[in-house]
Amino acid sequence: MLFEIRPLSDVCGAEVIGLDMTKPLDDAAARRVEDAFDRHKVLLFRAQPLSARQLADFSAQFGVLQQHVQRAYQHPEVPEVVQMTNRKADGTYDEVGAARGAAARTRDGWHSDLSFDPKPAKATLLHSVEIPSSGGNTCFADTTAVYQALPEAMKRRLNGLTAEFVYGQARRNKLAAKAAEALDAEARAKTIAIHPVVARHPKTGAPGIFLNPYTGQRIMGLESEESEALIEELTDRIEDEAVRWEHVWGVGDTLMWDNRGGLLHSGRIDYPLNENRRFIRTTVMGDAIQPYTFQG
Repeated sequence: MLFEIRPLSDVCGAEVIGLDMTKPLDDAAARRVEDAFDRHKVLLFRAQPLSARQLADFSAQFGVLQQHVQRAYQHPEVPEVVQMTNRKADGTYDEVGAARGAAARTRDGWHSDLSFDPKPAKATLLHSVEIPSSGGNTCFADTTAVYQALPEAMKRRLNGLTAEFVYGQARRNKLAAKAAEALDAEARAKTIAIHPVVARHPKTGAPGIFLNPYTGQRIMGLESEESEALIEELTDRIEDEAVRWEHVWGVGDTLMWDNRGGLLHSGRIDYPLNENRRFIRTTVMGDAIQPYTFQG
């Protein structure tokens, strides 16, 4: 299977050109996509409209699919797929739906998917069905670059720290708390986990800030004021334009991004709210996040 992989920025992201997502990948093609995924962190497959079943079948070639905790938005025919929409069934604006992974300010929305799970997602695949006339981009921050730019004293300070990540019990981030309103009682109780503040990527070994301001509730072992100040300082660094890239959506685009450390993302709520923004999404299961130990 012949296809091209073309980098999209100096930060992260690459476009996969010439690969038909509706056809099964042979072993060599699957390995090449995986290698590009590990290297570039975000892959773009442009302008290939897919059904929910086709997206699930393509995604399953990279691991076991996990049904999302947001069962209220589960696809009615393909349970491995969750619907991302800013519209209720009656067509009115869905504030809870719009807040799922998106924010008016990116500093409120940065996260990696299922960071509130003991085994967060390996990959997310998001496919656009309907997009607004402007806005609604998905933004990415390379937190390996963030970590590498930290002063040595900060790296030492972060060494060995862990943080609590929550969804159903979110209190620190009001946007996460709003999005969690659609969770059922079981999910509200289960969506909590402890992970390292700095992760070691399981494939590349690279360090990256795993703590995020969306589901990160507190840093363990620190007083609340110190924890909050450190989360804010790291968020300031994640907001740096030098470590960011964002995708301007077209209908039929699919993004595949890494959630295992080294990358955070956020959607933008900056589009006309009377217009539809609809996507379908799959989640590839991952493993426990590995801590990175500073050797300096």
